[in-house]
Amino acid sequence: MTLLTPPLEITAEEYRTRRERLCGLLAERSLDAIVVYGPVRVAYLSGFFFSATERPVALLLTAEGEVHLLLPRLELSHVQQQCPELNNIEVYEEYPGGGSGRHPMQVLADLMRRLGLAGRRIGADLDGYEHRWGYRGPALSAVLGQPVQADVALVDDLRSVKSEAEVALMREACRWGDHAHRVMQQMIREGADELAVSHAASQQATRDLLADLGKRYVPKAREGMPANAMFIRGANTAHPHGLHQAGAVTAGDVLVTGAYGVIGGYESELERTMLVGDPDPRFRQYFEAMLAAQQVGFDALRPGRTCAEVESEVQRFIRDELDMANLIRHHTGHAFGLEGHEHPFLDLDDHTVIQPGMVFSIEPGLYVPQLGGFRHSDTLVVTAQGSERLSLYSRALDDLLIPV
Repeated sequence: MTLLTPPLEITAEEYRTRRERLCGLLAERSLDAIVVYGPVRVAYLSGFFFSATERPVALLLTAEGEVHLLLPRLELSHVQQQCPELNNIEVYEEYPGGGSGRHPMQVLADLMRRLGLAGRRIGADLDGYEHRWGYRGPALSAVLGQPVQADVALVDDLRSVKSEAEVALMREACRWGDHAHRVMQQMIREGADELAVSHAASQQATRDLLADLGKRYVPKAREGMPANAMFIRGANTAHPHGLHQAGAVTAGDVLVTGAYGVIGGYESELERTMLVGDPDPRFRQYFEAMLAAQQVGFDALRPGRTCAEVESEVQRFIRDELDMANLIRHHTGHAFGLEGHEHPFLDLDDHTVIQPGMVFSIEPGLYVPQLGGFRHSDTLVVTAQGSERLSLYSRALDDLLIPV
């Protein structure tokens, strides 16, 4: 007898639970409804993943738990396919009106009036749809003719603590991020082109993922691949977000890599500092310093502390123990999940209290002009006692050398 394995995605039951938790926040703030525009927030609350364009999509949730979706007609069959349990759908023909003379925000305002929400206390993640792809439109408060309490934290604070199901998806994403990096490392050699290797490794790792997971893998985007790897090289790595450069890998190049998986819409993060050839004492000095600083971050990440306290501990170590404060270019890390960067941040000015279930990158970097960047990044989930590393790729220098 063959046992059926579930698809790697969040269940409809968990989406309902998320909306119930949001309703609890509405009650705490005495709000009668909330309008959510952000595409990732809409997906988080409904399971409807879509390609965001100039055509507004909005999720309306009442304090009683009634959910409505505002959609362009071209998305109607799509939402019915993904979320058959969501039946309250308000469709507009096209943006900016498709000949109707009604802007989509007017359609939304009319819906809210029909639901008896005119003049009630309304919250929103944003006071109107995001201005993307040429979109122009009025604020929600303007079409309603009343104030709106806009606060992205209403939804994003819920997103910051991951459920067991979310962590499981991110753990699987880390497995494939590790695999993509391994494939890429095997392809890197002296004379190779960084762009060609990055794309080839991502394609091969994606083929491996699809073959292994089969129908359990459920894509949640129109673009990109579920397993990805890339690197930049040489002195260009001294820029924390250096762009790709044309040309060949050369002996002595410092490499800063990035690899990630995407499973059920959830991402992982893995970055490594590598070297083409044998390390000299100067490279070893900075590599070992970076590795020690990252370990301080690992040890500092635990529940009950604030993000600022973690960052302060890492910066203090780099300043006082390493005497390398001048090489810092960014904070120690960030949360992530459905997006590559999410709130909160391991930063001196972020005083969010760390809780079990939060997922962070730990990636303190040291950037040496004319030599290169030194940065490992790993995915960690906060546990009741401390944290657990989900990205398991080797951090050791001997495992990160490209032979010449």
